[in-house]
Amino acid sequence: MSPTNTPLEDDACDIIAKAMHGLGLSATQLAGKAKLSENDVHTTLQGHYEDHTLRSLSLALELSPLALTGIACYHPEISPPNGLIRIVSAFGHAGVNAYMIVKDKHAVIFDTGTDASPLFSYLEQYQLILDALYITHRHHDHVAAIKRFDKTRIIYPEDTKHGQKENILSGEQLTTIDVSGHSNPAKAYYYDGLDTSVCIVGDSVFAGSMGKCPDTKSYKQALRTARENLMSLPPDTILCPGHGPLTSIACEQASNPFLANTRDDFQQ
Repeated sequence: MSPTNTPLEDDACDIIAKAMHGLGLSATQLAGKAKLSENDVHTTLQGHYEDHTLRSLSLALELSPLALTGIACYHPEISPPNGLIRIVSAFGHAGVNAYMIVKDKHAVIFDTGTDASPLFSYLEQYQLILDALYITHRHHDHVAAIKRFDKTRIIYPEDTKHGQKENILSGEQLTTIDVSGHSNPAKAYYYDGLDTSVCIVGDSVFAGSMGKCPDTKSYKQALRTARENLMSLPPDTILCPGHGPLTSIACEQASNPFLANTRDDFQQ
């Protein structure tokens, strides 16, 4: 799969299903909150809906109506800065992303994807020295090729604390950010040593969505860590998700149903 045409990880149906699960709502309960029929909910989850139905469901699910109704047309056009490499390996319909930051013939890698061969091929092709592998979270698709890195320094999410800083590559700081919720623990890694700041976020945020959480407690945690710890980063920060295309803080603040400002939506 070419990184340039990676589809979104989730559509409106996926987003609604994740929010339902996160809030612990059945189709019957959601229908009651949204003042719709249960058939409306089931039909929407099967991909057949109109905008007014999405608006009603989004309000009941505490999602942004404007962002949810616009998700079908949403695809952020974000180009990686020089020095950021994205490798997509096979997993589901959108693949799984691993990332590499390269500077002065040294590299650090973030997650392994399901196949590390393209990562090692890139290192060999450009004769790069691999300094470390950072893991966002331990779900299988992000660590499936971990055994290939048996000679590499590996930093797992439990090895660092929120706000911890480390000098990497030619001395610029890598900052660890807590993004627990989808998985616990989970860490994102913010780096401002390229032309544009980047943050490798794992499955805490996708373009237009976020990773599914196992229960209501972890869902609340995921929303809190994403809103407080990620959305507070500079707006032009490029977000590097575990699935789907690159995005940015500004794009997700405007177009992610879970994270967009809903104040104006609720007043309409």
